[in-house]
Amino acid sequence: MQANSEEYCELCGSPIHGKGITVSYEGSIITVCNSCYNRIRKHAVIVKEDNKKSETQKKTTPKPPKMADTELEIVADYYKIIKNAREQLGISQQQLAQKLKVSENIVKRFESGKLKPTISQARQLEKILGIKLVTPLENEESEKEFDETELTLGDVVNIKEGKK
Repeated sequence: MQANSEEYCELCGSPIHGKGITVSYEGSIITVCNSCYNRIRKHAVIVKEDNKKSETQKKTTPKPPKMADTELEIVADYYKIIKNAREQLGISQQQLAQKLKVSENIVKRFESGKLKPTISQARQLEKILGIKLVTPLENEESEKEFDETELTLGDVVNIKEGKK
């Protein structure tokens, strides 16, 4: 019976002897053993039990998905648009990075096409630079093209069942 009530460290998985330490670590509230706490104590904050309960209650409340974000996409030549708009405004990559609250390296990667901005970053860039980066996703046209030209997995199953 005692084994069922025993707590386990949420980092290493070993049984916790005595009382575990409840901490906030990288955005999560977890209970850890003394050994793991000693390793993460520089980055973790000890949390009281009543804070842990309220935090878990907050996490269990599901948030409705944002439909607008799932139906949007970034334009294909975003990197050219960002660079041209920034140069026309006469601001440096460093100044743009400060306005976006990201590192200068992120802006450089946006402009080189190595990193695609998130929808929220693209919205910020639109406001700062006065450009258009986010467009609605066009999925209806691609479905029409696909329906008539290629076989689907369902078509293959129907063909094989017909042979039996």
